[in-house]
Amino acid sequence: MKYLILFILLTLIRHVTLSQDNFNYPVDVDYHKATETYYVSNWADGAGFILKLNSQGQIMDTYIEGLHYPGGLCIVGDTLFYTDNLSIWDNNLTPSYLMGINVVTGAQFLNYEISTSGTYLDLIDADNDGNLYIGNTREGGNNGIVHKFNIATQQLTNIATNITKPFGVCYDPVDNQVLFVQSSGTLSLVKSVSPEGGTVTNKFYINGYLEGIEMDTLGNFYFSSWGTIPPADTAWGNEPIYKAGHAMNWSMVLESNHNRPFGMCIGKNNHLAVCDWGENSLSFINLNDFGIDEFAGYFNNLKIYPNPSNGFVTLETELESPGNPELMVHDLTGRVVYKSEIATSGIKINHRIDLRFLDPGTYILILASENHYSREKLIIH
Repeated sequence: MKYLILFILLTLIRHVTLSQDNFNYPVDVDYHKATETYYVSNWADGAGFILKLNSQGQIMDTYIEGLHYPGGLCIVGDTLFYTDNLSIWDNNLTPSYLMGINVVTGAQFLNYEISTSGTYLDLIDADNDGNLYIGNTREGGNNGIVHKFNIATQQLTNIATNITKPFGVCYDPVDNQVLFVQSSGTLSLVKSVSPEGGTVTNKFYINGYLEGIEMDTLGNFYFSSWGTIPPADTAWGNEPIYKAGHAMNWSMVLESNHNRPFGMCIGKNNHLAVCDWGENSLSFINLNDFGIDEFAGYFNNLKIYPNPSNGFVTLETELESPGNPELMVHDLTGRVVYKSEIATSGIKINHRIDLRFLDPGTYILILASENHYSREKLIIH
């Protein structure tokens, strides 16, 4: 596999598009922090494969060959999980598989047949308890499924059914919910469901197709969208990547020059890697170029002191209306490390907490209720 000839350092510019010569309908991407490598699944018109890239986005080699239509992939620890579909949106008896391989040793970890027919496994995400969540668009109609797969027991369950094209899924550790898209060319929804299944709730909507969902360590969400199908005399190529706050009460377009963007991940130096399926390329967006204070829609009035702290922290804020907000603290992997409800009879909060049990490092404090959401970084030394 040829190396890319031209490379521009990701940290210097907002957007980089790699040469398309080596990508062939890329579907999904994930980043292995320990080895600083990316893995990208490629449809390749039924002769699918997975590429391995270094931290700078240069293709190192073709990591896995002999696939068909690989969809989503997700790295848990040192294991790369990926899907392999023998057909796309077909109701014949061609199966789809969930596969797993150790990226350090190369040992095959899993070869699990999800279904024998009517299955197309799309994007994947994982929680912190050893579960994978998989969007299954089946025949491309309204009979899609969101699966939950326990890695240890290899137990497969359905947590949402009768969903129209659930392309993308995302586990939200802050609210312990699974988000997924219900996608169409006119109006697409982001929905949520408990990891155990149950009631499905509408959270967000966008005009046009939605594909991937990604969450950063501050709780923001990123959505890839094909937009609407262009007229016959207009080409694809101006589709957006959206950013939204955790409460999803605001959104903005980060970039609008993508071509049917599919899966995404946040990798090296806080860059959002995006699979541009329609132009056979991988793009990187420098998220450091987009602040949060300029956006309205959540309450950025949470004060914490002292900061840095030895663990004793005082919180001050003012709510929009009386209520008992929930305080959550999570680390930079998204794992919730502290959670409590703050009882108050008014709108002003002055509350002290003891976090001395936490290891030194950077944490995110989130205060949330039905009508309030604010967050702030805390450094414990």
